[in-house]
Amino acid sequence: MSREERRAYQRLAKKQDPYALPSNPAARARQEKIRARRAARPAPRTRAGLTTRALAWIFGGGLVAGLIAFSVAWPNGMPMAAYIGLAAAAAWIAVAFGLRMLVRRPAPPR
Repeated sequence: MSREERRAYQRLAKKQDPYALPSNPAARARQEKIRARRAARPAPRTRAGLTTRALAWIFGGGLVAGLIAFSVAWPNGMPMAAYIGLAAAAAWIAVAFGLRMLVRRPAPPR
């Protein structure tokens, strides 16, 4: 392997290493700019410790679960199907909130 081939290989290997620090000043400046932008980004809005995205998933999942239960129970008649749909939606929401709070709970000290 010639000296030129070895240098080309070293440059190629360095570019492919995702953990290698950039030696280019422009790349370093770009990384610092990205870090500063991430640090300046506002924290996600929360209500009672839940983000808007989590609330949308919880209530959207409850709506879907309620509609599925309602449609499955439809042959039993209207009042019973509505009760089953509401019960399924309430169960989904309760379980989702419970799991979310369980995940957000801090770990016990050892």
